[in-house]
Amino acid sequence: MHRSPIPQNPAEKNTFYIDTVRQGMDGLIHPLMDSLFLIIAIRFFSVGDFWKALISAAGFIGYLLSAPLVSFVNTGLHRRSRVLAGLTGLVALCLILAAFSPSAIFFALAATCVGTFVNIRQPFFTDLYRAAYSEDLRARRISVGLRINLVVALLAGFAYGKFLDTQLASWPFLLLFVALVFLLCAFLLALLPGLGEQPEKKQAQKPTISPLKAFKNPMFLYVQAAWMLVGFGNLWTLPLRAVYLTEEGRGLGFSPFLTTMILVVIPAGVRLLVNPLWARLYRRWSFPLFRLTINLFFALGIPLYFFSDSLGWIALASILFGIGFSGSPFIWQLWVTRIATSQEVRSYQSAHAFLAGIRGLLAPFLGLWALNGLSFLQIGLISGGMILLSALMMLPLLSAQRRF
Repeated sequence: MHRSPIPQNPAEKNTFYIDTVRQGMDGLIHPLMDSLFLIIAIRFFSVGDFWKALISAAGFIGYLLSAPLVSFVNTGLHRRSRVLAGLTGLVALCLILAAFSPSAIFFALAATCVGTFVNIRQPFFTDLYRAAYSEDLRARRISVGLRINLVVALLAGFAYGKFLDTQLASWPFLLLFVALVFLLCAFLLALLPGLGEQPEKKQAQKPTISPLKAFKNPMFLYVQAAWMLVGFGNLWTLPLRAVYLTEEGRGLGFSPFLTTMILVVIPAGVRLLVNPLWARLYRRWSFPLFRLTINLFFALGIPLYFFSDSLGWIALASILFGIGFSGSPFIWQLWVTRIATSQEVRSYQSAHAFLAGIRGLLAPFLGLWALNGLSFLQIGLISGGMILLSALMMLPLLSAQRRF
């Protein structure tokens, strides 16, 4: 049996190489979305809480918009490669606009658009993996790119933090560099083979699978209810982590380098180490067991993060986040392939992303609002309780006879 993660079929091999390089390039953008945009917004522009929350919600606005986009693309007139190339080109354009921002509000809006267009692509990558890779090799194939992504994110986060520590006012050069890389990435994605796609039609058709079909599946709805708890428990603390580390008044006033180390470099390093283990476990475990296990790391990590101002405790919480998030891409990108037919995957994933978009859009605003009446630790403990409840909801789905 061939054990190499590299496919032998020429079209699948081309897809593998292009997507693996793409994932590596994406490693340059994640430190910006996870840390640098907020650091720049807080330290350079001194934006208000509304704009901090909007930047934090950016990626989830993309998930929210992915559902109508998938419905539009499902008409058959739009190739996956063209959609992905176009969206990636828009990321580059928004980075350029952010680099030349004349005001704090303009920067916040441009940064928000970057995160939106990065994440709006996700259902199309899930659909690509469904078409290109078999079920038993899917996690193995994408884990190669994920590891490269983490190495790039780790190195980039370290370099970005060091750079901003000494040259905060030169942040536009970082954004222009990443914009150039994403223009190249858009060109590569335009070369993707059209695996699993029908020949283009001259006239638009109605979508064959409605995005609403997933909402008629009781199992999908139950899992999404549990996911809403763990998702909200994580996401309403998303801007709070940066505020806690960066701000002088409400937070600890750490430097850009130390903040980036905690928010980006430590989790990326841990994810790099643990990623191969999660890839193996995803093939062997059922989805409920996988989801439950990941939840436990988040349930411990979030309260610990705000437990004290000790750098040791915060670093330990960052390690726990890294372990949990290392397994998240597999269930995030692949779980619907276990309950949906091949024709339904894109629509199921768009429904999944749509719900993530709703909670991801609301949660950061509610988190910063809650900070007016609650302490960081109180919010962390509430989050831990929500995530534990989500884990308990997975218990009825566990069985000796694996369901999915």
